[in-house]
Amino acid sequence: MTNMRKLYILVGLLCLATASRLHAQTETGALEFTAKVTPTAAKPEPVRDFTFYVLTKSYDDIVKDIDLRDGPPSRDKFIDDLKISTELRDWLHKHDVMDITLPGFDKLMTPDDVLHVPEFLLAYQRSNSGGVTNGIPKPKYRDADKTENPERYEK
Repeated sequence: MTNMRKLYILVGLLCLATASRLHAQTETGALEFTAKVTPTAAKPEPVRDFTFYVLTKSYDDIVKDIDLRDGPPSRDKFIDDLKISTELRDWLHKHDVMDITLPGFDKLMTPDDVLHVPEFLLAYQRSNSGGVTNGIPKPKYRDADKTENPERYEK
């Protein structure tokens, strides 16, 4: 009888022990990460104070969503939103350039562009203000040369 009692107690304890384990399996799961860092020629140590993120979408999908939401504006919309003169805005629309600091930029400009775009004219005047000339050079012809000396006038 005492053996039977011990057997019932043992079975009861086993039931209690397995019941707690069964209960843990029915809850929402848990995920455990272990990260170790190994310095050069040293012992691996656990990483502390490092946040891990579990993504519900692929990284490429996340990048596409962000580009759709916060993507760069179109070139024309970007130029229209700039706080510049209408002449420079028209010039930028006509030419396929966004960075006016590029090495070949001076070859894109014509003398008419310099005269008719206020930003270009101011830049030209600023760059030439301390040298031999001051501002735009004065014409060396007279109105009378148009009829008397047309070659000099055209030159």
